[in-house]
Amino acid sequence: MASVASNRAFSLGAAPAGHLDSSVDDPVVSDTTPPPRPWFSWLAPAIPVASAFLLALTRIDDPDAFTHLALGRDLVQQRGFPAHEPFSFGSLDLPYYNSEWLFDVVFYLAYLIGGTAGVIVLKSAIVALVAWIVWLDSRPGDGSQTDSAPGRLVRSAVLAVVVVMMHHRFVERPDIALMVFLTFTIYALNAWIRSGRRFIFWLPLVQILWANTHPSIIVGLVPFIAVLGGGVGLQVGGRILARWWRLPVAAIPSWRRLGVVAAVLVGVLAASLLNPYRLDPLTLPFTLADQPWFRQEILELQPPRFGAWPGPFVLTGLLLLSFVATVPQAPLIPALLVLPFVRLGLSAVRFVFLLELVGGPILARNLASLVARVPGRLAPRLVLGGATAAAALAVLTVVTTAAGVGPLADTRKAAGVGVNTRWAPEGALRYLDAHGVEGRLFNAFHFGGYIEWRDFPRRAPIVDGRGHAHGGLLEEIHFARVYPQHLERLRERYGLDAAVMDYPSYSGARAEDVLGPDADAALASPDWALVYWDDIALVYLPRRGRHAATIVRDEYRLVKPANGAAGIARLMEDPSRAAAVGAELARNVQETGSSLGWLLSGYAAPDSDAAIAAFERVRDPGRRFEAEQGIATAYWRRKDFARATAAFDRALDLEPAVTILYNAGLVRAHAGDDRGAIRYLRRAQRADPNLAPVYPALVEAYRRLGDEAGAADLGPAFLAAATRAKLEQHVAAALRLMSAGRTAEADGEVAAALRLDPRSAAALSAQGYVRMAERRLDEATQAQQDALAADPGYARAHWALAQIARARGDARVARVHLAAFVKLAPRTYEAWRAKEELAAAR
Repeated sequence: MASVASNRAFSLGAAPAGHLDSSVDDPVVSDTTPPPRPWFSWLAPAIPVASAFLLALTRIDDPDAFTHLALGRDLVQQRGFPAHEPFSFGSLDLPYYNSEWLFDVVFYLAYLIGGTAGVIVLKSAIVALVAWIVWLDSRPGDGSQTDSAPGRLVRSAVLAVVVVMMHHRFVERPDIALMVFLTFTIYALNAWIRSGRRFIFWLPLVQILWANTHPSIIVGLVPFIAVLGGGVGLQVGGRILARWWRLPVAAIPSWRRLGVVAAVLVGVLAASLLNPYRLDPLTLPFTLADQPWFRQEILELQPPRFGAWPGPFVLTGLLLLSFVATVPQAPLIPALLVLPFVRLGLSAVRFVFLLELVGGPILARNLASLVARVPGRLAPRLVLGGATAAAALAVLTVVTTAAGVGPLADTRKAAGVGVNTRWAPEGALRYLDAHGVEGRLFNAFHFGGYIEWRDFPRRAPIVDGRGHAHGGLLEEIHFARVYPQHLERLRERYGLDAAVMDYPSYSGARAEDVLGPDADAALASPDWALVYWDDIALVYLPRRGRHAATIVRDEYRLVKPANGAAGIARLMEDPSRAAAVGAELARNVQETGSSLGWLLSGYAAPDSDAAIAAFERVRDPGRRFEAEQGIATAYWRRKDFARATAAFDRALDLEPAVTILYNAGLVRAHAGDDRGAIRYLRRAQRADPNLAPVYPALVEAYRRLGDEAGAADLGPAFLAAATRAKLEQHVAAALRLMSAGRTAEADGEVAAALRLDPRSAAALSAQGYVRMAERRLDEATQAQQDALAADPGYARAHWALAQIARARGDARVARVHLAAFVKLAPRTYEAWRAKEELAAAR
């Protein structure tokens, strides 16, 4: 009988996919919930669509948006593609390359029609269209009550929250076009598989637009692969499993429909070649991902952390649970569809929105289907109440996020239709305007697009966010801010007239490590003078340039704002400089009103009252964390422990940093509140078990409370942390002594480190460096090999072995170790030089 039933089920395979096998025994609510009123049918989808439009009505803050506007302006004015790179003077001889040209033209035309308001309204309309497509795609296709009020409310709530999670990516960039193309591709395939709707035949045309708008068409192939792979799997696997599990017909696409999908895929692949660069839009993502410069400069290419980006992790968990709950519906195709995007979204912050975009409608569909299947006589009312509450909560989340409050608010976003100059170097460029400084700028890469849009051709950047430059130039620009010899080489080659820099958050060596603690972290070369700074940018002029008079009048001779509080503390160690430091900071806040100026003024203040007054004037949300620490420290010095604790708590609300937890614990201990101290210190210990100073403070607090058992329990962890800290101190001292040429003393520090841990890779490698300095190469080689045996990922050991091999004239072995070093430490200055050496040896 089972085989007869299964044959009947598969004989329906060619039937419309919207019909369920009537023999499936899933409970369905059918008669107790009335269909929604017509007005409600529009209200439910209006929530996510309106939310998307509202959250996208923000001022332009993404630096790459200006690059696209500048490129679009150039294409419209030139009425075609230029032969060579038009903007970045370091690459003027390169062929013109712009695989996103269609987006650039469309958005510049929007600017011509409505200015920045036109650009932002177009962005909002595109994002709202994405939300509408996602709404359509979220309808369950299993025959459940897709039009029931609870189902619609659940879908509306889920998609509204997903819109909030994605709104950080509602920017004036081709990403929003990618959203439209990807969601429509998925919707068209699902509509064809479920009910035979013919949107699928539009996909080749969509692909032509996609291939000329954004180099991401490779992700558009994933839905095809999921449908074809899942469909074949269900057809074949369904027949095998039919004896035990009767799959619903709605889940199994017919062979005819799968054949149409395959034919359309061929058309899509052919259409993707209809662009000026042929295969490049398919391969470019892989090319860019393989370039170290992009990983160095673009922080959003780093993996998301749960503390900062909980959304993708929560969504992944909910998707998994929903798939488990809907296993009877055989959700193989949506599972295969979302799986690559889970991998992509958890690999880099930049791709989080893709996971949310693809996973959101699947989760909404699964939950709506489950809601329609809740059994029981009271279920409809309970489900409707719960769904209504969820939708109301989602609306509240949207409203608070749009207002800039709540945990999902984005501090970068500012409502409006202009330019958010908080993220553009407008103040720096106005300074250059006022002082007649034009020409070629050495610049932070993400400032390049704004310079091109605002000032080209009277000012030109050396690079912009596209990174369109000769191999090696991008990395030389990256490291030139720390290594003066490279900045000088670029100046001689290109004739740099000024530098517009950001506050560094780059990888590689720090300026203080290369040139000493007083080197300027934003631009280390002493041949350039700092003449302007605000919260966004710093301006430097070459001392041997045409603006000597400007330097004499405006140079900041002492204050280096990129060095932060530590730099101010070093300056204030010399009382004779205090007045000059205060004068430079006062000048800055008077001219720019910068929050950083007020922050540094607090650290330079002569007393706690003046410090607190300065810290309170810090308005930049990005600097409030430091300001609250400063306020807490000032109150701590005044022994106002309650206010110090309150300030530390405000800092912890912004970022639960382990050092703040530790200091807050010390404040409570000084206040005589040992139980409160233990709460903070325990949190610090859990956050970083290797933070050695936390243990003595905890032990003392426990003992004052008479809890000797609590103090004793800390013993093993305290010993491990103290040993690690002491070992690190010995190794750091050894390296400093080595740099000073005091090899014998360095050897003593290394010996002390090895007594603490004979298997420490850092200590063994340091010993190898000492032996290298002593020209005892065999022992140096053995020490570095021992370091690699202890930790195969210890890159510095490979670097040392390469130098030893080079000293012995063994170029082949040197290249082997250089290649290993590059693989383990690809973002360092040494790795860049090693790559150039390896390339030259080929």
